[in-house]
Amino acid sequence: MAHLANLKQILFPTDFSKYSMAAAEYAVDRAKKYGATIHVLHVVEDFKPILAIRTFDLTQEKIENEMTEQANRQLEECIKDTTEKFGEVNFKKAIRFGVSHAEIVKYAAENDIDLIVIATQGKTGLLHTLLGSVAEKVIRHSDCPVLVITPKREG
Repeated sequence: MAHLANLKQILFPTDFSKYSMAAAEYAVDRAKKYGATIHVLHVVEDFKPILAIRTFDLTQEKIENEMTEQANRQLEECIKDTTEKFGEVNFKKAIRFGVSHAEIVKYAAENDIDLIVIATQGKTGLLHTLLGSVAEKVIRHSDCPVLVITPKREG
């Protein structure tokens, strides 16, 4: 396990929601402090193309390419917003297809990530308890430290 002084690779998973962006400030703060690179990862959840797509001559590959392009644009926007709000650091973009928590943990292992900075949605209640959040699953399965950020309550 990396000591904080050796913090060089930070993983910031995002679904581009305001909740996930709550963690951006913390990721940038640590990247500046330790001279680390932030890996901004977006996972396109597993999807089953609907039968109707055949009508429009869309192949699985075309759909994945379009989703990748869209995710890339959103990642660029996310990095731009993060830089404007919190300052310039070294960013690396990444897109994966699959189940969010599994892809986050896998990416962290494959890229020698020292710290994962992830936000919770701040949900509570029975449904949340039964399903568990992506952040909770990442904590359970990650081999590196996970910093969980709970967004400030509005109001």
